[in-house]
Amino acid sequence: MAEKTRAQAVYEELRARILDGRLPAGEAIRERDLAAELGVSRVPIREAMSPLELAGLVSVTPRKTAVVTTITRRDVDELYDIRAALEPLVARTAATAVASGADPTALLAVVDAASDALDARDLRTFHVESGRVHGAIEAIAGNRLFISTMGPLNERSNRLNIANMSTDPSVRHDEHVRLAKAIGEGDAQLAGSLAHAHVEWGRRRTIATLSDVPGFIAEG
Repeated sequence: MAEKTRAQAVYEELRARILDGRLPAGEAIRERDLAAELGVSRVPIREAMSPLELAGLVSVTPRKTAVVTTITRRDVDELYDIRAALEPLVARTAATAVASGADPTALLAVVDAASDALDARDLRTFHVESGRVHGAIEAIAGNRLFISTMGPLNERSNRLNIANMSTDPSVRHDEHVRLAKAIGEGDAQLAGSLAHAHVEWGRRRTIATLSDVPGFIAEG
């Protein structure tokens, strides 16, 4: 197995452990122990630290020790402030692209997959498919900088959503359905408005469940 492939596998394993709390906030990631557990060298573990740090999941000290990050209310507001500024722009750009001939089929297919998972009450699959909606919108928008910028923000959102993925899933899904419909119809103004509303409702859902988010610490 190539080292790049090993590094990606390590990244995905550590990401999963952080998101579900198996690696708690403040926990140091011990390279030697982890390498022995996963059956890899320390090289792919070190390579996995950069994308984990970019995603806000770990912080790396000057001595190169990686520690799982905490989450504060300030972190949440900063994330949603950025999302509220960027996601309406992405949605408007995607809708404009559709109006000019871009194909929204992939976005609509992701929304349909989320619908099927919700109907089956498979909330884990629903959470995964719902998370793909934003990537599908970014793909239609076609701006590579959007994609590279939104990736780390989406990872931060995924960490927060772990606590509220079962909270009113049909409400969250209806927001995605309306947003995808507006983009699919090429209505840029409506798409931007719905995207902004979706972010702000997401902020409310997140704040309501913050105490259940692995890694959250109350300030003060």
